[in-house]
Amino acid sequence: MPAAKPPAMNAKTTLLAFLLTVPLALLARDNGAIPPSSQAPVPAATTGQGLIDDNADALSVPTAPTADQAMAAKLVHGLLSDSRYAYRPRPLDDALSADMYARYLEALDGGKQFFTAADIARFDRYRTELDDAIKSGDLSPAYAMFATYRERVEERVAFARDVLGQEDAFDFTGDDRYHYDREDAQWAENTAALDDLWRQSVRNDWLRLKLAGKERDEIRKTLDKRYANLAESIAELKGEDVFQTFVNSYANAIDPHTDYLTPRSAENFNLSMSLSLQGIGAVLQKQDDVVAIREIVPGGPAGKSGLLSPGDRVVGVGQGTSGEMEDVIGWRIDDVVAKIRGKKGTEVRLDVIPAAAGIDGPHESIAITRDKVKLEEQAAKKEVLDVGIGVHARRIGVITLPYYLSAPSAAPGSTASRWPRATSPTPRPSPAP
Repeated sequence: MPAAKPPAMNAKTTLLAFLLTVPLALLARDNGAIPPSSQAPVPAATTGQGLIDDNADALSVPTAPTADQAMAAKLVHGLLSDSRYAYRPRPLDDALSADMYARYLEALDGGKQFFTAADIARFDRYRTELDDAIKSGDLSPAYAMFATYRERVEERVAFARDVLGQEDAFDFTGDDRYHYDREDAQWAENTAALDDLWRQSVRNDWLRLKLAGKERDEIRKTLDKRYANLAESIAELKGEDVFQTFVNSYANAIDPHTDYLTPRSAENFNLSMSLSLQGIGAVLQKQDDVVAIREIVPGGPAGKSGLLSPGDRVVGVGQGTSGEMEDVIGWRIDDVVAKIRGKKGTEVRLDVIPAAAGIDGPHESIAITRDKVKLEEQAAKKEVLDVGIGVHARRIGVITLPYYLSAPSAAPGSTASRWPRATSPTPRPSPAP
């Protein structure tokens, strides 16, 4: 881990990471400062430096911002709404507050699987107060919403694991229907409605694994671990994760290419700009609750092997020739990346569902040896064009930014998803492992 810095320095360093996002192919790489986790998925910011004490109890619910975060919120306001730094500054008023509120809810529970309508009714009083929270540095509304979110996740995971023990829950002879896409769904009326939703969700997860050829005991073990990982990941989130997500609901409302980066995210951004990393050479993105291959980097290990194709879904990762194959469905994309990346010459095994097979198709296990990957295709390119004839002749300079629309993301192969959830968020591509 990098040497600790004074809190004030962390705040300034992180603020410098406000930038127009560029599309990077974050490659899984070896980085001694951020070692790949051997535990259950750990949220990106929990292992890096931030605006909070790294020695703080990770399991305590963050209830308020630190003094540095409060100061950072005010400085962000100065940069985005009260200065000329933003391309199109937007006043931080009640209208923008309502926009931030909607974005923050989307980041917390985009699949509408944790909050109830009663929770939302309680949160609605914050709809026009978030602008004042940013200006004053009192971000308690954001932390209060997060505290409820974490409580609901714990409840849902406990319920899901309980369903796994019910032998009669997995009879598929009826005519049940499960509506997976909940983007336009209403918030569940109460806990009973959430129970019905989650019972069907668990049954859907079970049926997918059954169709993939898994046996009953293996299915139960895999899903129990998956749900436990979800709860553990949320429990380990720190105040910096909450702060980043909330501030980005403001930054993204101003401009979709502006993001607040935590120190870890900023470090990965800078590494991706080096155009040379160690990994397998594949750009990843989130698709629903799985990580998929968006593109293969030419000349990288994945490209040379011919074993991966765009659209393939990675559902498991194993280290070396005999390491345990870990189920990574539902993981944060940067946590999947941390598992895939590694030193040149080492082997990583992937459990993959080929794109042509469909989401419930058979799994294939492949092995790829990591190597150094060059990212020339991501580099900005320039050229001068002569256009027109005679008096209309002109020389025009053209700058090509191949990945401008991508997010800087947090690690090789990751999207801007803030933390794990049962349904996936923003499908923006990320740097590759």
